[in-house]
Amino acid sequence: MRMGRIAALILVLLCSACATGQPRQTPTPARPDSALDLLRHREPATTWDGKSLLHADLDLDGGEDYALAGSRKDRFVVAIVHGPVGGDSRVWTLDFPWDGGEDALCSKHAKITLESLAENPGPKAEHPPKGMGINLHDDRCDGFHIYWNPAARKFEWWRL
Repeated sequence: MRMGRIAALILVLLCSACATGQPRQTPTPARPDSALDLLRHREPATTWDGKSLLHADLDLDGGEDYALAGSRKDRFVVAIVHGPVGGDSRVWTLDFPWDGGEDALCSKHAKITLESLAENPGPKAEHPPKGMGINLHDDRCDGFHIYWNPAARKFEWWRL
């Protein structure tokens, strides 16, 4: 009789575990080792290129931020992680197709580099005249210039 109760209890526990229907998600570590580690946890469907890591004060708040490049399906992804890196760090992502359209790269072999906003003000000059931005380019067509827009409080881009 006792074995029957134990078996019934195990069966109830197994059924309740299956009944939720929710996939288990890996929580973001409280203290990720790096921006790359944080992005791998937050955006697991994206393949991140650790060699692309850039660091500069990208949101003009006086602290160091991080940028990384990655790919997801038919898109090139640029992520900016607000520093210092922690489990609750804010992350912005911008994605760009690599085939077709006015807002597309001309190939999937793109890379990111830092650029001075003072040297590359852009057509609207919405960004501050000082600071650093990100240049996304594939050397086949015009690059994208990613910058912090303080009025909108987000990262935006422009292209010739």
